[in-house]
Amino acid sequence: MTLLHDEARWTGAGRSAADADHVPVVLRDGGTALLRPLRPGETEPLLDVFDQLSPASRASRYLVGMPRLSRVMVDALAAVDGCRHLAWLATVEDRAAGIARVVRTGEGSAEVAFEVADRHHGRGLGSVLLDAVTTVAAARGVRRLEATALPGNDASVHLLRRLGLGWVATGGLLEGSGTLRLLDPARVDRGAVLAMAS
Repeated sequence: MTLLHDEARWTGAGRSAADADHVPVVLRDGGTALLRPLRPGETEPLLDVFDQLSPASRASRYLVGMPRLSRVMVDALAAVDGCRHLAWLATVEDRAAGIARVVRTGEGSAEVAFEVADRHHGRGLGSVLLDAVTTVAAARGVRRLEATALPGNDASVHLLRRLGLGWVATGGLLEGSGTLRLLDPARVDRGAVLAMAS
């Protein structure tokens, strides 16, 4: 399913992309997700997405078994600033469904990570989230991406490869890095995303 390109349907009647409080996207199965930046200090969506991850999904995202997020981790994940640490939230039917983030690691480079609630796997939500967050990251000067994955996390490795990451096995993990390539074709209205991020 391709994305909506009709501006009125993207932003709602009478509103411009810059005035919208979210960017709607159509998922592979025809469902709709709403995207927006995670606000600084916003923890409720983080915890809601985490609660919807199976133990295997939590291990894939955090690289170890993670029965719960510590207060320190929650605070770090919520410490977004729109430049050094970007995070975008997807909601489906008024519930948090996934988060993607980019955290700067150096001049022009950043680490990328994402998680999608198990019941939304296979709908293209990871692609949508990563397209939004990397679009903003590229506009903020990020040129190289890094990521770490568990062997066997094939879906994430494949998706991140589409963003330009090459993978090397190191110490029982997969380490990815490469020049950032935005997804082609785009999975979000990039103009609306950048307007909302400004």
